[in-house]
Amino acid sequence: MEELGITREENGSNEKLVDENQPDEKPLEGGYFTWSKTMDTFLLEVLREQQLKGLKDDRNFQGEAYRIAIKAINAKFNIKITKEKIMNRLKTMKDNMNLGVAALKKSGLTWNNSTKKVQAAPKVWDDLIKANPRMRKIRDKEILNFELLCDIFEKERAHGEPASTAKEMLKNWDKEPITIDEVDQLQAENVVVLDNENVNFGTQNGVSNGASPSTKNLKKSASKLGVKRKYEDVDLTCADSKIASNPVEEGLKNATMSMNEIARQLAVANECFMKSNSRVYSGAEIYAELKRIGVPSDKMIGTVRLLKSDKEELDNFFGFPDEHKRDWLLQHDVDCDPPKY
Repeated sequence: MEELGITREENGSNEKLVDENQPDEKPLEGGYFTWSKTMDTFLLEVLREQQLKGLKDDRNFQGEAYRIAIKAINAKFNIKITKEKIMNRLKTMKDNMNLGVAALKKSGLTWNNSTKKVQAAPKVWDDLIKANPRMRKIRDKEILNFELLCDIFEKERAHGEPASTAKEMLKNWDKEPITIDEVDQLQAENVVVLDNENVNFGTQNGVSNGASPSTKNLKKSASKLGVKRKYEDVDLTCADSKIASNPVEEGLKNATMSMNEIARQLAVANECFMKSNSRVYSGAEIYAELKRIGVPSDKMIGTVRLLKSDKEELDNFFGFPDEHKRDWLLQHDVDCDPPKY
């Protein structure tokens, strides 16, 4: 595998990698080829633009996207590059991205946007590399264009990783808020399971609660969400040889608490469901709309990213008439070509 900062010939392809800490170099003559930082960034920006135009699905770019990238690089840098060289370079960059993403999921590692490196204490790095020696490849090394790589290829990684089940997601509700992406998965599975198998309502007046197999199902027909919740029976015990007063009242109180908890979880699920069913605009749709109203090409990618970063602003933008869309763009320093009538 290639390592950052290493220069060598790979797989007979006569591809020479430059030290990424050195200044950019031009392609070499005599059969060798040198990738530079500038070329890496240019390649990714061209592919990102093709992605926004709809020439990439979740896994692969279409052949037309690569043809456009080859033509653009050859024209800009006055070289004759092949698809094979592009694919080899993308493989290297994606490998570094995958290592970076995996490292940042570990405790004690963070991303430094100034140095473009994953940073951690030496002991944290030592332990990480001991568990996965390939992590040595990114230790104290720049991962150039990391955010852009994630923007283009992160979705591909998701297909290779096991996803959490709906039940596993919902068991974490009490620990952290559920996300819209998780709700999308729940909706796709057509089930929300509010499962709390070890609920402990505490001890009141000498009465402690234990779990039993008793189960009640509630259905919400509008959203087709199935909700399952286990109820707790009341385990009546004695405290200091004194029988708890009015055990029936205590049992009813605990049953009421269970119902209130179910109602709360239903409200959270319904709110997330409504959010997940709002209109979602793809990058290609945003690109087409901006092009229609005259956004210049040099402002296109930045404006698409701006809109995709704020869903509320994106919804507002698509709801505006054209003249107000142009006003919105002017407020964000984006000049539009005059409308054509």
